[in-house]
Amino acid sequence: MLPHLPSRREKAAGGCRKSCALPARLLFVALFAALVGSGCFLPPPATVARMDGFDAQWRGFNSLKTDRFDPYEAEIKIKVIVVDDMAAIGYPGAIATYSHPEGAIRIVGKKINGKIVLCPAVLGHEVQHALEYQDGEFANPDKLEEFGY
Repeated sequence: MLPHLPSRREKAAGGCRKSCALPARLLFVALFAALVGSGCFLPPPATVARMDGFDAQWRGFNSLKTDRFDPYEAEIKIKVIVVDDMAAIGYPGAIATYSHPEGAIRIVGKKINGKIVLCPAVLGHEVQHALEYQDGEFANPDKLEEFGY
């Protein structure tokens, strides 16, 4: 049996509202579900974690009391060595290291779509070691609790 198709008179009188509304609603719900399910509305979990981590670190840093100071400039030299496994180069369990005499940061990275990706927080931590050792005016990032951080 064929479904009832409203006549022009029924359409003009609004007779199609009930018979046409349900398929349109189902189509909308199906499209919405497909978009949500494909991740179009939500960033990937790694992005959310990275953003949350950045925000948490910034809140902690921003809560520190500071002395006024003039702008300070430092120039350092760093060599960055990226590996996919620190154990393979003799640093089991480490995710990064800084070697002062060499000025070298060794850091675990990932290669994704042909590009090297590093963890910004880990790289920043090792750059702070380089600043500490090469300049002397910077705090040791392993002992920031001495500064209330």
